[in-house]
Amino acid sequence: MLGRDHIDIFIIHEPERPGQYDWWIDPENFEGPALDLLQDLKKDGTISAIGIGGTTAYEMAYLIRSGKFDVVLTAFNCSLLWREAEHEILPAAAELGIGVIAGSPLQQGALAQRYDDKLDSARWLSPPRRDQYKALYAFLDEFDIPLTECAIRFVISNPHIHTTLMGARSPEEVEQNVASVEKGPLPDDILKRLNKIAAMVPFRPFCEPFGLPFNRPYKGPGQA
Repeated sequence: MLGRDHIDIFIIHEPERPGQYDWWIDPENFEGPALDLLQDLKKDGTISAIGIGGTTAYEMAYLIRSGKFDVVLTAFNCSLLWREAEHEILPAAAELGIGVIAGSPLQQGALAQRYDDKLDSARWLSPPRRDQYKALYAFLDEFDIPLTECAIRFVISNPHIHTTLMGARSPEEVEQNVASVEKGPLPDDILKRLNKIAAMVPFRPFCEPFGLPFNRPYKGPGQA
């Protein structure tokens, strides 16, 4: 269907959510016919690497440490302000020597543009996250760095991340993303300042929408 006889990386979608997708017969050891098939395809050269892609911050580490996978894609937990992947996912991947793909460095649009005029009126934004955003915007003004550039360059500054996926809605946004990457990793002094801002909200606040609905209707806790 893809018109190809070889796939470089075949990624299992959200394998850490048993019941949502029945990938495993044995969810403790992550075994089942889906993995058996992928291992056979890898042996015969149809695919080069077996990957896993998920959004949980800690469950993914158990799959990584099983030693059955070559690549991990971590989404929504590895960005400028959301860093929970640093606690378990990135260390586990480094231990096993597997490739890391960072998904959504712009946090589903929450870091794609500034929302200065919406911070105080967003009822779903917790006080700690609101203060964190204001501190980030003040930092960007001080150093005259566009938000998108800062967010992308932050992710590529991490030596444990090998590939970064970026959303783009237009050729102009693609060019903007490429220009940010070409500027390279952020200097250490800026990274230290950003680390302090990230530490203001080290974990996702309870009831915070998974994707901050700055430009979308808010449907209530857990619904946005």
